[in-house]
Amino acid sequence: MRKSVILIVALLIGASAALADWEKGVAAFQKGDFQTAAQQFQELVDQQESFQGHYMLGLSLGRLNRKEEALNHLRKAYDLNPNDLSVKLALADAYVNVRRHAETAKLLGTLSGADIGKLDAAKKKAVYQMRAASREASGDESGAYSDYKELAGLATQDAKVQFKYAILAANYGDDRAAITAIDRAVNLDPKDEDIKRSYINMLKKQGRMTQDKTAKKQAYLKAVNLSKQLVAVSASYENVLLKCESELGATLYADATKTCQQAVTKKSSDWLAHYYLGQAYASNKQFTEAEAPLEQALKLAGPADVKTVQKQRGFVFEKQRKFSESIAAYNAAGDQASATRVQDNEDTYLENKKIEEQNAEIERMRKEAEELEAELKKLEEGGGR
Repeated sequence: MRKSVILIVALLIGASAALADWEKGVAAFQKGDFQTAAQQFQELVDQQESFQGHYMLGLSLGRLNRKEEALNHLRKAYDLNPNDLSVKLALADAYVNVRRHAETAKLLGTLSGADIGKLDAAKKKAVYQMRAASREASGDESGAYSDYKELAGLATQDAKVQFKYAILAANYGDDRAAITAIDRAVNLDPKDEDIKRSYINMLKKQGRMTQDKTAKKQAYLKAVNLSKQLVAVSASYENVLLKCESELGATLYADATKTCQQAVTKKSSDWLAHYYLGQAYASNKQFTEAEAPLEQALKLAGPADVKTVQKQRGFVFEKQRKFSESIAAYNAAGDQASATRVQDNEDTYLENKKIEEQNAEIERMRKEAEELEAELKKLEEGGGR
């Protein structure tokens, strides 16, 4: 920043050489004596209005942390020369310093691609970052997303930028871009747990959404690997639960059962840990074992989650042919279609059972008849001798 200021100063010296206090102010600014610089530039603008004088006075006051005064003078510089790119960027920075994000976004929104193209790489990054942050703070998420997209292409080695872009891309449904960016962020900063957790959640979403079985498995297995890394560093409840979810998605049901048991141990008051444990048992066809954790999940779940638990209970009971319990659970879940299906299955089961019992009775009677006939035959043969 200092080099760029010196360059700007050098350009302005020639244009303002006739002004008596200019060189003194520039010399003081370059030495870091901002108090003297501010005094010199104040005298300059008192004698003669110029955008250069207000610009340098604004910069000097900014270095002295006199934010509102700096903003006022930079605004005057902008009013005198609204097309000067350096003045425009300095004014935008001054707006940021007083948290006037809407004004920052509006001002930087006037910059064209050609304007930004004139800047060096570092300044391009700074402009996109400043505009993105201001747009986001003022509610323009679409604009912020567009800027972060540009910024991510420039700051390929900045984990925080890649992470931020990944989150916005995910919010806008560009899952491929989100995965690419957050994968880069994890590689750049493998110790950041927040980035890793977000990556796991994105992989889980990718696994849920894709219809390709191979891609689904790969996404969940990668989530499992990342969650193992998280738990190895910090075996918090949140991290263990993420590992449990990932293992469920990857169809590693035996592993998921053990991990979910650990989650329950760490936080037995959370319905979700019990629910996932019941789901792990059920997925592994251990339906009897699934009942207890699902019952506990039902006791702990809030109103918004009760139906989720009841639906899983309906499935577990259905698989055990506990028809009445299954129908009740599905009805409580508001799943009338499943309740009707189970009722139909029960009717079919009972009808088949009745037929089987009748067939068994017929078979028993046939065997008795055969045995009786055999006995009669023996008696007849015995009487003939």
